[in-house]
Amino acid sequence: MLKTFFKYTALFFAVVFLVLFVFYLYLISQSTKQGDITWQSCYRPAYWSWFILPPPTSLQCATLSVPVDYAKPDGKHFTIPLTRLPATGDDIVGDLLLLSGGPGGHSLDMSTMMGSDEYSQAIKERFHILGYAPRGVKPSTPAIDCGGVEEEGNAKAYMDACIQHTGADILPFVSSKEVVMDLDSIRQALQNDTWSMVGYSYGTKLVAKYAEHYPAHLRAGVADGVVDTAEDLPTILTNQYKHAQIAFERFMDWCKNCAFDRQKDPNTAFLAVLTEIENKGLKDRDDEIIDKKALLSVFNDNLNNEEHWGLMAVMFEDLLAGETEVYSEQKFFVKFNEIEFSNDALALVNCADSAPMMSRDDYIKHAKYIDAQARYDDIKERADEDYLDSCYYWGHQATDDLTENLVNENTPNLLFVSYEFDLATPYANAQTMATKFDDPLIVLSGQQGHTASLFGTNACVDDYVSRYLLDPKSDFGDKLLFCAKP
Repeated sequence: MLKTFFKYTALFFAVVFLVLFVFYLYLISQSTKQGDITWQSCYRPAYWSWFILPPPTSLQCATLSVPVDYAKPDGKHFTIPLTRLPATGDDIVGDLLLLSGGPGGHSLDMSTMMGSDEYSQAIKERFHILGYAPRGVKPSTPAIDCGGVEEEGNAKAYMDACIQHTGADILPFVSSKEVVMDLDSIRQALQNDTWSMVGYSYGTKLVAKYAEHYPAHLRAGVADGVVDTAEDLPTILTNQYKHAQIAFERFMDWCKNCAFDRQKDPNTAFLAVLTEIENKGLKDRDDEIIDKKALLSVFNDNLNNEEHWGLMAVMFEDLLAGETEVYSEQKFFVKFNEIEFSNDALALVNCADSAPMMSRDDYIKHAKYIDAQARYDDIKERADEDYLDSCYYWGHQATDDLTENLVNENTPNLLFVSYEFDLATPYANAQTMATKFDDPLIVLSGQQGHTASLFGTNACVDDYVSRYLLDPKSDFGDKLLFCAKP
């Protein structure tokens, strides 16, 4: 009886395996031609390394070769990965490209994380949703790679490693200027006369620049978490540090009944708690010491989202009581999110775009000014040498033209989205860019956060964004639109 049971069980699993194997062979045999691009199943072995988690079976993958230097089209090339989530309906508007933040992130699996609400579903029904990895960002090849060398306090060795592992002939061509040209190369390869874009954070810079340089080919463009394209890197960092301090003070004001001493200055009280936790000698589930630097890493990762503030309050309370579980979970999420993000690309693309040309003394002076904007994270004294980062050693002319303004009557209508409180891309950026383009701005009033469109974060935002994408000439009745907390 037992033998018969095992016999039929084995037969059942053999049949299931055979059916799955046949389905897999069928899946990877499918392809769709679009212009010069051949879309194939992302389950083909060539694409496995692109994803941490298995993508939906409907997701399609392809690659495109673009010149490293557009002035030398016969020279070296980047291989740009692409993905497409086909539209689910029949009345298809066209292609919608999602542009991720960073620089250093990619959007290859971003379409699979869109919301399940009616607004996101309407977009997925009417658009083919595209993703890509920008030049220099893994899994594009060659990718910016600094060999695991840490930049902090070691910038010269870090830059030397970046040159060694990436190539001195590659690094000068990883700027946003080339990325915008790549975007139009993708459009041409797809043989699209026009297409649409949604850019998040750094991706908003690409949407804005594409709208200026290729106005006839952008049907609609959403800029969510807006970069001001007229700001240089020192200004961007100054504003980010300033708004990080504002976010911290909002957190401390919210956290009236938390572990911090209300009789002390908020910065002092916060640093005192970090010191007290560090002095306990606690270790996380990876057997690593929980020191002030590690605590700041987790805290800063959650600071810009007020929905996470309660969790941070619990984390500090637990750590003071010797409990490390909440901290370990949050550290895991930080590390997990970093798997698909390149900090090397973040550093080097910023340098390529906007590395300041200054003397050593002036560079240190500016860096100290930037650092002084945020006081809650002053966990140690820094030597002058520590203020010299990778951009000081960049050695190439930055490519951003901060005075460029090509907006005219032929520029397509854009839609801007911003939280009222956002330390990464402050609200003032969105106001400036919306004024420059003379287009509507959606504000998540009274809220702390960063990017909201089409991921089920705020139905009011998604309503506006989906209506605009389906009809870029939508009239919302006002240029300044407000969305409250859900």
